[in-house]
Amino acid sequence: RVTAMARSVARSLIDAPDFLRLGLMLAMERRPAEPRGRTVFLQVRDTARAKIAEMAQELVPALDEKSVHALTTYAVAGADGLFVQREISGDDVDLVAMFELHAQLVYEAATRLAARSGT
Repeated sequence: RVTAMARSVARSLIDAPDFLRLGLMLAMERRPAEPRGRTVFLQVRDTARAKIAEMAQELVPALDEKSVHALTTYAVAGADGLFVQREISGDDVDLVAMFELHAQLVYEAATRLAARSGT
């Protein structure tokens, strides 16, 4: 289930990379008045974070809130990094395979965090 979600996200980014590419640039800008595009991007990003957190809690119910937050932050940041690497290196980066690996590693981290908090 986790890898299927990751695979779907990766394929979406391959098919339409402009949203994330432009969104990341807008998100990093600091202006007195935020452009509408930045606001929309951050809202979409918050929705994605919420879905990741929800899935983490479903799959690993023993995770505490602090661990869910850390895991979600890590998952999103890692996905951003993989996307940026694909943008830099092009087709040399198999984004689908990298997202599948990332999802597996995030899941493993979740189980370890849950085990640690349970002891």
